[in-house]
Amino acid sequence: MTAIPKTPCPVRGLVPWLGGVWPIVARKPHPVLLWLYVIDQKQVNGPRAFHYNVSQEDIVKEMELCAKYKVGEAIQIGAFNMSRIMARKWDFERGMFKYMVEGTRAGRDWTMHEDEVERRIKAATEDHA
Repeated sequence: MTAIPKTPCPVRGLVPWLGGVWPIVARKPHPVLLWLYVIDQKQVNGPRAFHYNVSQEDIVKEMELCAKYKVGEAIQIGAFNMSRIMARKWDFERGMFKYMVEGTRAGRDWTMHEDEVERRIKAATEDHA
């Protein structure tokens, strides 16, 4: 389990919640839970729902659940070597994880968003098929 950060999630930041990625519209400090948030679940051509009193811990749990890759996991993003996920961080502007991927040489690590990692894995598997 990832540690719960003490820094609050930004208002208007995109976070995973109930199977989607939605913006935070408000936050308030809490003496025990650190922060409580209001999430706006506005669906295209669907109902709008506000989720009140969502804790920072609940948001971090949802981030863990939606992560496609774990730190330490080996992935094939190139033609030759396997690379390892070295770190990940949530990008509140794009609503997805940004990963640090091991490079082919020391100090040559790559930082890329989850969609780019997926694209490279798909390209590497198609090249070997």
